[in-house]
Amino acid sequence: MEYVVVSQSMRRPRIKAEGEGFYHVVSRIGGKRFLIDETEKAILLGMIRGAAAFSGVEVYTYAVMSNHFHLLVRVPRKRDVSDQELEKRMIALYGPAKFNAVLKKWARWAKNHQEDRMEDEKARMRARMYDLSQFCKTFKEAYTQDYNRRHENTGTIWEGRFRSILLEGSFRALTTVAGYIHLNPVRAAVVERAEDSNWTGYGAGFKGDAVAQAGLCALVSRVYGAKDATWDRAVEVCSDTIKGHAPVSATLPSGGPVVDAFPSDKDDTVETDEKGRPVRAGSLHALLLHRAAGFVQGLALGGEAFVKRVAKKKLPARVRRRAETLFDRCAFLGLESAAGVREGA
Repeated sequence: MEYVVVSQSMRRPRIKAEGEGFYHVVSRIGGKRFLIDETEKAILLGMIRGAAAFSGVEVYTYAVMSNHFHLLVRVPRKRDVSDQELEKRMIALYGPAKFNAVLKKWARWAKNHQEDRMEDEKARMRARMYDLSQFCKTFKEAYTQDYNRRHENTGTIWEGRFRSILLEGSFRALTTVAGYIHLNPVRAAVVERAEDSNWTGYGAGFKGDAVAQAGLCALVSRVYGAKDATWDRAVEVCSDTIKGHAPVSATLPSGGPVVDAFPSDKDDTVETDEKGRPVRAGSLHALLLHRAAGFVQGLALGGEAFVKRVAKKKLPARVRRRAETLFDRCAFLGLESAAGVREGA
């Protein structure tokens, strides 16, 4: 199966799935600053996890770097949330003390026969759930406010909007992006081995972080169509991807093959264009160790049929009319060539 990218040549509406969706999310600190030290990474990661628990977004894995972060997330289909569940989610987001203040406010409104105000606020909270933009807005704004308060700073610290790529929910798309995320500290020469990082889902899982382990177990359960994958199994799958020698065909628990697993080439050559961007690589491992823009730019990533379907359904008609097919090579996935769609000049 070939994988392609829909390129993003100018700002356009974010591409989101209808119902369940998978995304690679990236956001950077503005001004080319490196603000996120070890203490800040812990604070930011805690807020990401709180926002995820509140919104219903599942964080499969992550990398928190000193000037940016990566997330691989699943956004489930929207569903009803009871009052009891809403309260649990608000505690996860705000913490017990702040939520108790909310409860006191609601009690005051009820005493004054203003139940409609309470119901309106609950409706606004529910509207923030199961939505990628609201999820990212929740923790990015909270982190900015907290950072500014602690450092006597003003204004936003982020470099504009977050980037998101809509992913096909397949073995190759999800595990490849996870591998790229896990190797961020290695590419940045922060650590020598992916498992040595404290601030990726993979590295934190090795150090016993139960939340990080649960995210990667959920990812492996998803791509294998299984339930309750063990941490040992998650390590095996992630390690194979990072090393670039996952089997040509994997086997599902049901006995059926995963037809889009990786080839096991060990050629570490990477060809680049005149700007130093990869256009072809001899192996998956070589590409994952290369700073490949294709993982962090574009609109959609997956099989050709998936990307064409996304382009047809999601891109505005004026863009589709001027769309052109590219000979993209899609080097970051080790493919010889692939078709993409971009807006003409």
